Amino acid sequence: SRDAAVIGILGTGLTLVGMAGGRDLSCASVLALSASVMAVLMDRTGSIALPVLACLATAALLGTGNALLVTRLGVPPIVATLATLSLYRVQAMKMVTLISPLPPGFSRLGAGWAAFAVFAAVLTAAALALARTPWGRHVYAAGGNPSALRLSGVSVGATVGWTYVASGLCAGVAALVASATLNSVQGNMFPGYELDAVAAVVLGGTAITGGRGGVAGTALGAGIMAVLRNGLIVAGLDVYWYQAIIGVAILLTGGLDVLFSRRHVLRESAR
Repeated sequence: SRDAAVIGILGTGLTLVGMAGGRDLSCASVLALSASVMAVLMDRTGSIALPVLACLATAALLGTGNALLVTRLGVPPIVATLATLSLYRVQAMKMVTLISPLPPGFSRLGAGWAAFAVFAAVLTAAALALARTPWGRHVYAAGGNPSALRLSGVSVGATVGWTYVASGLCAGVAALVASATLNSVQGNMFPGYELDAVAAVVLGGTAITGGRGGVAGTALGAGIMAVLRNGLIVAGLDVYWYQAIIGVAILLTGGLDVLFSRRHVLRESAR
């Protein structure tokens, strides 16, 4: 479904950031602003290729902004991305109220099979990067043992920074899928989806403290969140219960992760 693809693509980027020990709460706002830039260009030019490239470039630039705040200025990740969540969203809402329809042909990307194919491609690329490249190993080390990574001569800041750029790119890809599915763009599109993505990451087994996890688990978590959202709608239950369930899921899963991590540390120290 559209929800699973969008949540899963956002969650893939958040998994990379989280495994490196970072946090990114701005992903849904990056989605909205990059989609707004694309929609304005589509509305003015009627083309598809250039606006799509602008969408991805904007998303990467916004991710770079997060990276610089965290790695260069030393702003705590939650503070930095909470600030950009608001800043990016406000700019998107100022730029676009509603642009619809988008150019003919673009909506094909939002078809069920196409959205799933894009999600699968992003997931595969991230999995291969983590498993087959030095950068992937550095990401695990940055979250699990940054001191050892630093002693090996690898820049922890650069490793973490690139995960924010990757998260921004993932949000840009999610913007393409979301816009094509709706065949429209609004500045306030997909509000609160950063929580869905965080829940998918946590439910998928990525440690909130960094160093452990994977994108395959995030894909499963995204599926669970999409089924849960659609199930509540089909059952006719109040949609606000969904937000409550997300909060409980994050709290329980995160709490269990911290508990197991502490037990592991105690066992290692007892040896």
